[in-house]
Amino acid sequence: MINRESPVPLHTQFRQYLVALIERGELDPGAQVPRERELAERHGVSLAPVRQAILDLVKEGYFYRVRGKGTFVREAKVEEKISILGSFTESMRAKGLNARVQVLRLETTTPTPEIARQLRSHGKVVRLQRRAMVDDQPVALLEAFLPISRFPGLDLAGLEGRSLYAHLAEQYGARVARAESVIEVGRCDPETASLLGLAPGSPVLLVDGVTFDENGDPVEYSNVLYRADRFRFRLDSYRRSEQVIHLIDGGRVDEAR
Repeated sequence: MINRESPVPLHTQFRQYLVALIERGELDPGAQVPRERELAERHGVSLAPVRQAILDLVKEGYFYRVRGKGTFVREAKVEEKISILGSFTESMRAKGLNARVQVLRLETTTPTPEIARQLRSHGKVVRLQRRAMVDDQPVALLEAFLPISRFPGLDLAGLEGRSLYAHLAEQYGARVARAESVIEVGRCDPETASLLGLAPGSPVLLVDGVTFDENGDPVEYSNVLYRADRFRFRLDSYRRSEQVIHLIDGGRVDEAR
């Protein structure tokens, strides 16, 4: 309920009220949010706090707007691993989502000094750029750099529609066993925004990482951009004796004494 006597600002109360509707299932994903004027009249307040609350929820990713149609509830975020050692498509399908990955670019290029350092190689690399789709909507961009000396002949024929890691294991005997990843929040440039169906400058979750094989040799340097309105990451921590063990979505990533 909206309480005019409360010290909590009206727009904050409206935000809490609308979030509660979503959490109770009274506003389902894809449902249209009641018009601002309708909400204002229903609660006997001016338009300003209602409009501010809805704007805040659009910025936070709860709602999205369609010009000329109104405001709608966005699909729930997908909870995902920070370091993905399996197929992105299989990971999404395991959550009951209709997912596929498109190959956008496959080319040979000279690595940046940082990529060369991470891969421990100064030769040419294969740059593979893919776009992940869920229910035919773009949700992430996956970019991989692989040393061409280790993976000669890598081509589209073996990659379209299948797991990169499965292909590397079958064709080259390279089985990924460990990943080191860093996650941060960024803003997408115009090209990235176009590929992800976002406005330029929209927030994205950026995961940079290196995967290693069973011998500890680098296999791939990766750069993954997730739509911040569609993904979230979970970190679980457990204390055992003098060790703190961190798990990301159920996968052990490190230990600290």
